[in-house]
Amino acid sequence: MERYPLVEQRFSPFDFYSSMRKNNPIIFDEENERWGVYRYNDIEKILRDHSRFSSKFGPLDLPLGIPPEYEENIHRPSLINSDPPYHRKLRSIVDTLFVPIEISKLAPRIENIVNELIDKIIEKNNNTTTSTMDLISDFAYPLPATVIAELLGVPFEDRDTYHQWADVIVGLKENSNIDYIKKVSKTFDEMDVYFSKLIEERKKSSSSTQDNDDDDTLIGRIIRAKVDEHFLSESEILTFSHLLLNAGHITTVNLIGNSIFSLLENPQELKRLQQNKNSLIKPAIEETLRYPSPVQLVIRIANDDVTLSEEKEGGGGREIEKQEIKIKKDQKIILFLGSANHDESVFTDPERFDITRKNLRHMAFGTGIHFCLGAPLARLEGQIALRTLLERFDNLQFDFDYSDRQDLYTKFTPLKSSLFLGLSHLPIRFQTKNRQ
Repeated sequence: MERYPLVEQRFSPFDFYSSMRKNNPIIFDEENERWGVYRYNDIEKILRDHSRFSSKFGPLDLPLGIPPEYEENIHRPSLINSDPPYHRKLRSIVDTLFVPIEISKLAPRIENIVNELIDKIIEKNNNTTTSTMDLISDFAYPLPATVIAELLGVPFEDRDTYHQWADVIVGLKENSNIDYIKKVSKTFDEMDVYFSKLIEERKKSSSSTQDNDDDDTLIGRIIRAKVDEHFLSESEILTFSHLLLNAGHITTVNLIGNSIFSLLENPQELKRLQQNKNSLIKPAIEETLRYPSPVQLVIRIANDDVTLSEEKEGGGGREIEKQEIKIKKDQKIILFLGSANHDESVFTDPERFDITRKNLRHMAFGTGIHFCLGAPLARLEGQIALRTLLERFDNLQFDFDYSDRQDLYTKFTPLKSSLFLGLSHLPIRFQTKNRQ
């Protein structure tokens, strides 16, 4: 039995998730020795129980038996794959920088970047009445990539390089052969060389000034940070830099792309949003986070033998069946956030994209101590991007013809990943509004 949505279902895995919640809400994959969990309440309990379910196995789900040198290079301790107390110490370094009140200060700069990108799109179309663009490559990717590059203090001119790095790392889940693992390990080495030069430049710049706190970039702050009265090692600084660069833009690219796709797929919701932008921009982004969740799964590992209770419908109209699920120590557990966000026991009419939805208890950013650090930034970028696109463009449409929903899903290429839900390209056409 499949534990993951089929390749052709990657951008629309919801029927698969529905079947798993109903028939196999907690299931063991004997071939790969791991569990799949699909219901909201089960996933929430595991994510909140970090004492019994660890994150220390690593951010990526590597196959068994890979050479130790590659696993050590890829699975370095970081915010994502560490437990308390080390996780708490790492998070304390940057936690205060990502609280909503601090992130809100970035709004004017994000608005400028959004408008600059839109100006370039209009210019590329020679100001024609009806224009086209690839929403992903022309807009959804460069926006968060520019923002995180400026926050970190890395040159945005190098965006093609770290785009390639991100693509390689994201592809690991689907390419777990030894050659691809070598490629990922090499990518980490390349990132080390890149960031080592940047860190050395930052240190020299700081030492040449009287005030060592002048460097307000994230890398500058991480260099100055202390954990238990000790500065971070070079390896720890490099790992932090890797994580912030990649995590700082991958999810937001999908959030922006998925929001426009969902609105074009549901024109009644797009019309409703256009008529009520001030009140519905935020809930529209939240519904995008719930419905086509940019991150589809996270992974935990059992610290000890654990027993979970499972309930599922009996066959032939029988009553609900209850049974005990025994998870052994060190077994991996795949938690399908994308399924949790469509759980009918939590969300009314979950298969409907509804930007007026009141229940915002989605788990797009996880929950518990590993709740996504960058959630406020992703939300702010998504809201500003969506609002500005609607203010400056009219008659947004897919730039291709299709007959029905099934035909629509054959017109584009989803990401080659079961970890992320998003598109590699999204061609749309639009008309430019006159700026007020």
